[in-house]
Amino acid sequence: MPIAVFANKTFQVNSQKIYTFDDLTMNSSLETEKQDAANKKPSTYIKGPDLYTMSFSIPLDVSMGVNVRNEYGAWKALVEAGKPYPFILGGIPLGANKWLLKSASLNNTVIDSNGNILSGTIQLEFEEYVRPGSAQASKSTKKTSTSYAPGISLPKVSGNINLLGSSDKADIKRSNPNMLSRLPE
Repeated sequence: MPIAVFANKTFQVNSQKIYTFDDLTMNSSLETEKQDAANKKPSTYIKGPDLYTMSFSIPLDVSMGVNVRNEYGAWKALVEAGKPYPFILGGIPLGANKWLLKSASLNNTVIDSNGNILSGTIQLEFEEYVRPGSAQASKSTKKTSTSYAPGISLPKVSGNINLLGSSDKADIKRSNPNMLSRLPE
Protein backbone atom coordinates (compact mmCIF):
# COMPACT_ATOMS: atom_id res chain seq x y z
CA MET A 1 0.00 0.00 0.00
CA PRO A 2 1.35 3.45 -0.86
CA ILE A 3 2.18 5.85 1.95
CA ALA A 4 0.73 8.79 0.04
CA VAL A 5 -0.34 9.89 -3.45
CA PHE A 6 -0.38 13.34 -5.06
CA ALA A 7 -1.16 13.74 -8.78
CA ASN A 8 0.92 11.08 -10.56
CA LYS A 9 3.40 10.76 -7.66
CA THR A 10 3.25 7.76 -5.33
CA PHE A 11 5.22 7.68 -2.08
CA GLN A 12 6.12 4.10 -1.27
CA VAL A 13 8.85 1.70 -0.26
CA ASN A 14 9.46 -1.50 -2.22
CA SER A 15 12.39 -3.70 -3.17
CA GLN A 16 13.33 -1.53 -6.20
CA LYS A 17 12.70 1.98 -4.90
CA ILE A 18 12.51 4.03 -1.72
CA TYR A 19 10.41 7.17 -2.23
CA THR A 20 9.19 8.76 0.99
CA PHE A 21 8.97 12.21 2.55
CA ASP A 22 10.18 13.81 5.78
CA ASP A 23 9.36 16.84 7.91
CA LEU A 24 5.64 17.07 7.10
CA THR A 25 4.45 20.46 8.34
CA MET A 26 0.82 21.56 8.23
CA ASN A 27 -0.40 25.06 9.11
CA SER A 28 -3.79 26.57 9.72
CA SER A 29 -4.35 30.22 10.53
CA LEU A 30 -7.03 32.80 11.09
CA GLU A 31 -7.33 35.84 8.84
CA THR A 32 -7.65 38.99 10.98
CA GLU A 33 -7.51 42.75 10.51
CA LYS A 34 -6.86 45.57 12.97
CA GLN A 35 -9.48 48.32 13.02
CA ASP A 36 -8.25 51.61 14.44
CA ALA A 37 -10.20 53.54 17.05
CA ALA A 38 -9.33 57.07 18.25
CA ASN A 39 -7.43 57.09 21.57
CA LYS A 40 -8.00 53.36 22.09
CA LYS A 41 -6.34 50.12 21.26
CA PRO A 42 -7.35 48.87 17.84
CA SER A 43 -10.06 46.23 17.72
CA THR A 44 -9.58 42.91 16.02
CA TYR A 45 -11.83 42.00 13.12
CA ILE A 46 -11.88 38.27 12.41
CA LYS A 47 -12.33 37.64 8.70
CA GLY A 48 -12.34 33.85 8.96
CA PRO A 49 -10.06 30.89 8.39
CA ASP A 50 -7.18 31.30 5.96
CA LEU A 51 -6.13 28.64 3.46
CA TYR A 52 -4.25 25.71 4.98
CA THR A 53 -0.64 25.18 3.97
CA MET A 54 1.55 22.10 3.99
CA SER A 55 5.20 21.40 3.25
CA PHE A 56 7.58 18.48 3.34
CA SER A 57 10.91 17.35 1.96
CA ILE A 58 11.79 14.33 -0.15
CA PRO A 59 15.28 12.91 0.35
CA LEU A 60 16.50 11.41 -2.94
CA ASP A 61 19.50 9.24 -3.71
CA VAL A 62 20.41 7.21 -6.80
CA SER A 63 21.18 4.27 -4.49
CA MET A 64 17.47 4.25 -3.54
CA GLY A 65 16.45 3.73 -7.19
CA VAL A 66 15.60 7.36 -7.94
CA ASN A 67 16.88 9.66 -10.68
CA VAL A 68 17.20 12.95 -8.77
CA ARG A 69 17.27 15.20 -11.85
CA ASN A 70 14.16 13.58 -13.36
CA GLU A 71 12.26 13.70 -10.07
CA TYR A 72 12.95 17.39 -9.62
CA GLY A 73 11.87 18.00 -13.23
CA ALA A 74 8.60 16.13 -12.63
CA TRP A 75 7.79 18.15 -9.47
CA LYS A 76 8.72 21.39 -11.24
CA ALA A 77 6.30 20.46 -14.05
CA LEU A 78 3.51 19.97 -11.47
CA VAL A 79 4.20 23.48 -10.10
CA GLU A 80 4.10 25.00 -13.58
CA ALA A 81 0.89 23.12 -14.51
CA GLY A 82 -0.94 24.94 -11.69
CA LYS A 83 -3.49 22.14 -11.26
CA PRO A 84 -4.76 21.16 -7.80
CA TYR A 85 -4.99 17.50 -6.76
CA PRO A 86 -6.13 15.71 -3.64
CA PHE A 87 -3.32 14.64 -1.33
CA ILE A 88 -4.08 11.07 -0.25
CA LEU A 89 -2.26 10.03 2.95
CA GLY A 90 -2.71 6.47 4.17
CA GLY A 91 -5.59 5.96 1.72
CA ILE A 92 -7.56 8.96 3.06
CA PRO A 93 -7.75 12.45 1.49
CA LEU A 94 -5.92 15.02 3.59
CA GLY A 95 -8.43 17.79 4.22
CA ALA A 96 -11.74 18.58 2.57
CA ASN A 97 -10.19 20.36 -0.46
CA LYS A 98 -7.54 19.70 -3.06
CA TRP A 99 -3.97 21.00 -2.75
CA LEU A 100 -2.06 23.26 -5.12
CA LEU A 101 1.70 22.70 -5.35
CA LYS A 102 3.11 26.23 -5.06
CA SER A 103 6.85 25.59 -5.08
CA ALA A 104 9.48 22.90 -5.51
CA SER A 105 13.15 23.47 -4.75
CA LEU A 106 16.17 21.18 -4.95
CA ASN A 107 18.93 21.55 -2.37
CA ASN A 108 21.68 19.60 -0.55
CA THR A 109 22.81 18.16 -3.87
CA VAL A 110 25.80 15.88 -4.36
CA ILE A 111 27.13 15.93 -7.92
CA ASP A 112 29.75 13.56 -9.31
CA SER A 113 32.65 14.45 -11.64
CA ASN A 114 30.45 13.75 -14.70
CA GLY A 115 27.74 16.22 -13.66
CA ASN A 116 25.27 13.56 -12.46
CA ILE A 117 23.19 14.50 -9.43
CA LEU A 118 23.74 11.60 -7.02
CA SER A 119 21.56 12.85 -4.18
CA GLY A 120 19.56 15.83 -3.05
CA THR A 121 16.47 16.95 -1.22
CA ILE A 122 13.35 18.32 -2.85
CA GLN A 123 11.40 20.78 -0.69
CA LEU A 124 7.70 21.10 -1.61
CA GLU A 125 5.18 23.72 -0.48
CA PHE A 126 1.43 23.28 -0.94
CA GLU A 127 -1.60 25.50 -0.37
CA GLU A 128 -5.19 24.40 0.04
CA TYR A 129 -7.15 25.07 -3.14
CA VAL A 130 -10.66 26.45 -2.94
CA ARG A 131 -12.02 27.00 -6.41
CA PRO A 132 -13.20 30.52 -7.30
CA GLY A 133 -16.77 31.19 -6.19
CA SER A 134 -16.97 28.31 -3.71
CA ALA A 135 -15.84 30.43 -0.73
CA GLN A 136 -18.86 32.74 -1.11
CA ALA A 137 -21.21 29.78 -1.55
CA SER A 138 -19.89 28.11 1.61
CA LYS A 139 -20.59 31.28 3.67
CA SER A 140 -24.29 31.14 2.87
CA THR A 141 -24.65 27.39 3.48
CA LYS A 142 -25.46 26.30 7.02
CA LYS A 143 -23.08 23.58 8.18
CA THR A 144 -23.44 21.03 10.94
CA SER A 145 -20.67 21.23 13.53
CA THR A 146 -18.99 18.91 15.96
CA SER A 147 -17.62 20.36 19.18
CA TYR A 148 -14.03 19.36 19.95
CA ALA A 149 -13.31 21.76 22.81
CA PRO A 150 -15.36 24.32 24.75
CA GLY A 151 -16.21 27.21 22.47
CA ILE A 152 -14.66 25.61 19.40
CA SER A 153 -16.70 23.85 16.76
CA LEU A 154 -15.53 22.52 13.44
CA PRO A 155 -17.54 21.54 10.37
CA LYS A 156 -18.53 17.90 10.30
CA VAL A 157 -16.72 16.15 7.46
CA SER A 158 -18.33 13.16 5.87
CA GLY A 159 -16.22 10.03 5.64
CA ASN A 160 -17.55 9.73 2.11
CA ILE A 161 -15.83 12.79 0.61
CA ASN A 162 -15.09 12.51 -3.08
CA LEU A 163 -12.47 15.05 -4.13
CA LEU A 164 -11.50 13.25 -7.30
CA GLY A 165 -12.73 14.26 -10.71
CA SER A 166 -12.55 11.89 -13.67
CA SER A 167 -9.17 13.30 -14.81
CA ASP A 168 -7.78 12.92 -11.25
CA LYS A 169 -8.92 9.29 -11.16
CA ALA A 170 -7.35 8.65 -14.56
CA ASP A 171 -4.02 10.15 -13.40
CA ILE A 172 -4.02 8.05 -10.24
CA LYS A 173 -5.08 4.91 -12.09
CA ARG A 174 -2.14 5.30 -14.49
CA SER A 175 0.37 5.78 -11.68
CA ASN A 176 -1.11 3.34 -9.15
CA PRO A 177 -4.07 1.17 -10.26
CA ASN A 178 -4.64 -0.34 -6.79
CA MET A 179 -5.14 3.05 -5.08
CA LEU A 180 -8.62 3.75 -6.53
CA SER A 181 -10.12 0.67 -4.91
CA ARG A 182 -9.40 2.23 -1.48
CA LEU A 183 -10.89 5.66 -2.19
CA PRO A 184 -14.52 6.63 -1.52
CA GLU A 185 -16.82 6.66 -4.55
